[in-house]
Amino acid sequence: MKKTLLALLCATSMLGGISMSYAAEDGDMLPPPPPPAEDVLPPHDAPLPPKDAPRPHKFDKKDMKKFEKRMAEKLNLTEEQKAQAEKINEEGREKMKPLMEQMKEIRKQMDEIRQANMEQFEAILTPEQKTAFDNMKKPHHDKDWKDRKDKKKKHHKKDLKD
Repeated sequence: MKKTLLALLCATSMLGGISMSYAAEDGDMLPPPPPPAEDVLPPHDAPLPPKDAPRPHKFDKKDMKKFEKRMAEKLNLTEEQKAQAEKINEEGREKMKPLMEQMKEIRKQMDEIRQANMEQFEAILTPEQKTAFDNMKKPHHDKDWKDRKDKKKKHHKKDLKD
């Protein structure tokens, strides 16, 4: 009895392994690999932008109206549906207003903490280390802002095409 169970278990394991290897060979069963971390997240040592630096493009009311109009056309909404959608959006915006204000305050507090941490860190550096650190930050800062401007230009061109 034990030999039969053991043989059955071994046979099942072998069949499972064989079927898994065929599935792996097809490649269809495997999920795509995740993107490299540097493409998803900013570098951990990315410096903060200066306080007076321009902010990236924001999705303003004019953009929202354009988007809603395009969506209504593509979905072929009736006038009644358009009115209902506008009401839903307006109610949602009103509900979010206080939360957005809280987020602004939280972001401000977080920026202040980051800035204080950076100042404390820089205070422990020797003058030579401080110079080296400043040189390390500059290329990242310039590249980050150039990338943001390029993305903004691409986003703006895409909107104009639609």
